[in-house]
Amino acid sequence: MKESLLYTILFSGLGIFSFLLLVNHSQLSERVSDTVSSLGALIFCLIAFNLLGYCTLRISSWVDRQYALHIRNRWKILIVYTSVMLLFLLVNYSLLVSAKLLVGAAHPFTFPNGGGRILTLVWLVELVILGLLLANRSMKRTLHLQMQAAKLQKENDAAHYIALQNQLNPHFLFNSLNTLIAEIEYNPVNAARFTRKLSDVYRYVLQCQDKSLVPLSDELAFLQAYLFLHEVRLGCCITCRQELAPEYQECLLPPLTLQLLVENVIKHNSISMGKPMQINIYTEPGYLVISNPVRPKKSNIPSGVGLKNLSNRYKLMLGKDIVIDSNPEIFTVKVPLSL
Repeated sequence: MKESLLYTILFSGLGIFSFLLLVNHSQLSERVSDTVSSLGALIFCLIAFNLLGYCTLRISSWVDRQYALHIRNRWKILIVYTSVMLLFLLVNYSLLVSAKLLVGAAHPFTFPNGGGRILTLVWLVELVILGLLLANRSMKRTLHLQMQAAKLQKENDAAHYIALQNQLNPHFLFNSLNTLIAEIEYNPVNAARFTRKLSDVYRYVLQCQDKSLVPLSDELAFLQAYLFLHEVRLGCCITCRQELAPEYQECLLPPLTLQLLVENVIKHNSISMGKPMQINIYTEPGYLVISNPVRPKKSNIPSGVGLKNLSNRYKLMLGKDIVIDSNPEIFTVKVPLSL
C-alpha cells in the first residue's frame, strides 16, 4: 500500500512537471495555452501518466520474470522497452496536439516556435526518472531472489542432512547389516538382491545432494529399492499401490520427497504381519498424492519437523505448499508437481 502511494505520487508529479513545462515553455498561442491550462486537461494528464506509469511497472515485472526463466530472445525485451519509451513521447505529443485540435489551430501536428525542443526535453527527463525507478525495482528484485536462493540452499542442505542422517545413522545401518547377515545364512539369493538395493539407496541419496529437482520416475525407482529393504527386514507387511498417469512420470519434485513421506508412515504407525500397511500413491491434476491408514504407535509423539521442512522446500522451489489432510482413519499428503 505504501509503495503504491509513492508510485502514484511519483507518476502524478511527473505528469504535473510535463504538463506545466509543455504549457509554459512551448510558445503556444494564448488561446491554446488557456485551453491546455484548464483543470480538465490537468486531470486528464494525471490519469494518463498514472496509467502509463503503472503499465510500465507491469511490463518491468514481466521482463524480470522472463530473465528469471532464462529467455534468450533479449531483442524482444529491447523492443518492449523501446515501445514504452516511444509511448511516453506519444503521450506528451498527444497532449499538445489534442489541445490544438480542440481550439481549431491551423497546424495542430507541428510546433514551429520551439515546442518540439521542449517536448524532447520533457521526454528525456521522463526517461531518466523512469530509468532510475526501474533500475531500483530491478535491484530490489535481484536482492530478493538472492535472499530466496540463500534460504532455499539452507533448506536443501537441511533436507539432505536429515535424509543422510536417516539413511546412514547407526540404527539403520545396524538393522540393515543384521538383515543382510540373516539373508546370507538363510536366503543367499535374496541377500545378493538386498545388497544391490541397499547400494542403490545409498547411491541415490548421495547423487541427490547437488540437485534441486528430480523426475518423478527417479523418485519411484528409488522408492522401490527403499521399500524392499524395509520389506525384507519387517516381512511382507508393507505394500505400495501406485496409480500414476503416464504423463506425470517426468514431472519434477524435490529429491527424497517420497523417502520422507514413506519414512513418516513407517515411523508413526504400528506395522506388523497382523496389521499390514498399504501406502497408496496416485496422481491428481498437478499433484502427487500419498495416503495411508492411520494406526498410530502408542508411545510415539509426532514432531512434524519433516513435513514442515518439506513444506518450506516446496514453497521456495515451486511457489506452492503441500496439502495435508489428516483424519482419524486416513492420513493424506498432496505434493505439487512441476509440469
